[in-house]
Amino acid sequence: MHNAALMSLADDLAADRRISADEALRMRKEIFPDGVVTRQEADVMVALQDRVANTDEAWASAFVEAIVDHVLQSGVYPGHVDEGTVTWLIASFGHEGAAETELETVLKVLERAESAPESLSAFARQRVSAHVAGRAMNAADVALVRRCLYAAAGSGAVAVTEEEARWLFTLDAECDGRANDEAWGDLFVKAMLNHLMGRRAPKLLEAESMAARQKWLHSPQKGAVAFLSSMFEGGFSAFRKKLNYNATEAFEAHYEAVNAEYEQDSKLTLVEMAWAVGMTKDDGKRTANETALLTALNELEPQA
Repeated sequence: MHNAALMSLADDLAADRRISADEALRMRKEIFPDGVVTRQEADVMVALQDRVANTDEAWASAFVEAIVDHVLQSGVYPGHVDEGTVTWLIASFGHEGAAETELETVLKVLERAESAPESLSAFARQRVSAHVAGRAMNAADVALVRRCLYAAAGSGAVAVTEEEARWLFTLDAECDGRANDEAWGDLFVKAMLNHLMGRRAPKLLEAESMAARQKWLHSPQKGAVAFLSSMFEGGFSAFRKKLNYNATEAFEAHYEAVNAEYEQDSKLTLVEMAWAVGMTKDDGKRTANETALLTALNELEPQA
């Protein structure tokens, strides 16, 4: 459609600040009858979204479909999102109080894209953070966080990155002490173990593997978590002052010895555990989920 016709249609649809199912269908037919949405049409959709107050399912579906299709077709290679398109999307959606349809659009882009820049994942995390801020994590919130973490799984990104793990620590600190859904704690711990073990997580989290590792448990006070906890009292800065390289090397040698019968890719290294313990202490606050994570690390840690 030409620009004048697009603007006229948008004005007509936004007149009562609501878009009915029939109007959403009309827009589908007139704006993208061939399934190809141009930048001009996408801009009109975004502007129209800001002008209407309703969240009619037909309108939300049409909006998400149109913007996702536009984003996935805008790059040099269809299905691969480029930085320029991400810049446009952030400029279009980056305002305060973004609608749920916009959050759904960003997550759908990540889920359907063959590849996308990290900047888009970072933007998705920022939008989810804004959506859940200031309240307890309910089941729907947890589902959104999970989708944000694993949205790019279709393109092979199944491991939780360090940026994502740090984001989870931030979310956890904010909602700690609230009436969070129990699924939040489960997701937090499993996602952290996923980060620490990377693509090895599924093998390590199998029931038989967990049971085998628990046979080594003797005294929680003698495990890697307790050792690292004492080293990290006061956060990362204090750790640097306390670090005794000889003691650390000896401990690492012990850790390698008791893990000798396991394949190299099934080990949780001292460095990985140190990162987790340090993160739980760095802000001086121990949340319930951080405690659960340290308990899980104790259970995974082979001990003499």
